[in-house]
Amino acid sequence: MLGGRHQAAAGELAQWWEGTRQRGIGSRAVLLAVPARWGRTTVLDQLAAVISRTDGPAAIVVRISGKSLPDRPAGQARVLRDCLMEAGVRRRAAELLCPGRPGGAVRPGAGSLFASGLAAAVWFLLAGLAAGKAGTAGKAGTAGKAGTAGKAGTAGKAGTAGKAGTAGKPSTAADDSPSGENGAVARAARAVAAVSASAPVAVIIDDAECLEPGLAVTLIENLIDHHDSRVLVVAAAAPGSSLASALTTRARYGRTAGRVHRADADPRMGYRSRADLAGELCPRLPAAAAQRLARQTRTFAEVFAAAGSGSLAEVIQDSPQVPA
Repeated sequence: MLGGRHQAAAGELAQWWEGTRQRGIGSRAVLLAVPARWGRTTVLDQLAAVISRTDGPAAIVVRISGKSLPDRPAGQARVLRDCLMEAGVRRRAAELLCPGRPGGAVRPGAGSLFASGLAAAVWFLLAGLAAGKAGTAGKAGTAGKAGTAGKAGTAGKAGTAGKAGTAGKPSTAADDSPSGENGAVARAARAVAAVSASAPVAVIIDDAECLEPGLAVTLIENLIDHHDSRVLVVAAAAPGSSLASALTTRARYGRTAGRVHRADADPRMGYRSRADLAGELCPRLPAAAAQRLARQTRTFAEVFAAAGSGSLAEVIQDSPQVPA
């Protein structure tokens, strides 16, 4: 069961999904700016359930938990790439590009999708991801050989080679960095956007403030920056977080201006809000008991937990009875 403000937030997100899936508004990103333990995971679960009921396997849902990501941007980028590509995107791309060969090798094929140029985009993006992995492995091998060669060479030559290598790295790093437009996350996000023209995609990010802000913005912008795509990104983040500020700015300026929105959710969790939530979750709860529960808790998550456990009976028993 949800409280009133949680139901309102879930209903608004469901409306955004309805508009996105029907090709009516194009891709969108919606920021659910509420603090941790407000109940945002409950709201996101509700959205995922709505999508499952209305669209089933016809839609692709990607769930990302910011708390489960590594601390460093490079590690986050690898996990995000895998989340995007393992959520049915690679299989759906194979089916679209190779009709009659589900799960087969991904290569350009005939048909209206390929004729439109979208299939080519998917194929090259997926090929780029595979090349990126191979390139990383190749660099590691080359580095090992270079180390051996360095021992055999003179110190002067080794120093010269080191300078040359250093001089050549900046431009590559700018393109292939975790938050770069040629990085694995950006390429995977564009592949998801391309596939969404055939199957609508919802990317649901919980605890989004745990993502490195630049990486998160790159992910979101590449997911929704395609006029023919059908991607809804919902990011739950603390109101004062760097990501919330960055996305709010993107709502007015930049490449995705007008496609980033803020959900109309009340972030307050004070005493009165907690008492109201207790009354909504348990309509038969006496007002004195709801107030007592509000005093014993600090967050909505604690109120939800109490309402779903046997501790609520103790609260009622210890509360003074209000005359009828």
